[in-house]
Parts: sequence; C-alpha cells; structure tokens
Amino acid sequence: MTTLSLLLVSAHRDDLLAQAAAERLARTVSRGAPRTNRLASVARNVRSLLASAADRPLAVPELNEYPFRS
Repeated sequence: MTTLSLLLVSAHRDDLLAQAAAERLARTVSRGAPRTNRLASVARNVRSLLASAADRPLAVPELNEYPFRS
C-alpha cells in the first residue's frame, strides 16, 4: 500500500468515526436522557470529533522480516 492510500483510508475511517459519533449523539438526545448524561456525552463526542488523524498513528506494517530491506 502506498502512503497516499494509507492517508485516504485513514481519512475515510475518521469520517466514519465522526458519523458514528454524531449518530450516537442523536440517539442519546432523542431518548431524553437526564441532562447530566447528555452534557457528558456531548463533551465526549466533541473531544472525539476534535481528535485529528495526526493524533492516531498510521497503520503501517513493520518490515522486520522483509527480504529487501537495506
């Protein structure tokens, strides 16, 4: 896999995570949970949405037994 494909997959994964977080937030708000739980949930979701791809390491395989390494 090339670096570009790794970045594209990582960006797509981040989009899916953000969408899932938004759906969880929408379900929590629609259920009518107590106000304290909603505020805590919103704070967690905002923190998770603000985390960028740079905060998480890329899924790059290690080349320990690669025959062509220099």
